[in-house]
Amino acid sequence: MTSRNFNPYRCDLDGNGPESIHRAVAQAQAFAEEHSLSPMLSAKLAVLVEEAVTNVYEHGAVEGALSGWLELYPDPAGICIILADNGRPFDPREADEFDAPNAERGGGAGLAMIRAWAEIADYRREDGFNLLELVLLG
Repeated sequence: MTSRNFNPYRCDLDGNGPESIHRAVAQAQAFAEEHSLSPMLSAKLAVLVEEAVTNVYEHGAVEGALSGWLELYPDPAGICIILADNGRPFDPREADEFDAPNAERGGGAGLAMIRAWAEIADYRREDGFNLLELVLLG
């Protein structure tokens, strides 16, 4: 992962999952508008951000409050999405493939979508945080 300074396309994640997901998607939409992304790429970015952040809240259970951040950057290869959270360690590169979404709640397709639309550029656990870097391919 590269080290970055100030980034206007950063939002903090906190104990309020629905509000944090909303802020993250709003950041993705603002980024898409500022960088004049195509409607298709804008939609993919918003969906990837929503899925990735939602997964943190649904599967990253922690003792105490969940916290972290999301950052978006233009990158020569596409759009860099950095997601950090203090949830349980989870490397999406090592997760098993699954055949279909969860029939009871409709979920389970998020990781497959992330893998299809983005490159998982890096994952590591550092100072109690998961650090995931995705590159949405344009």
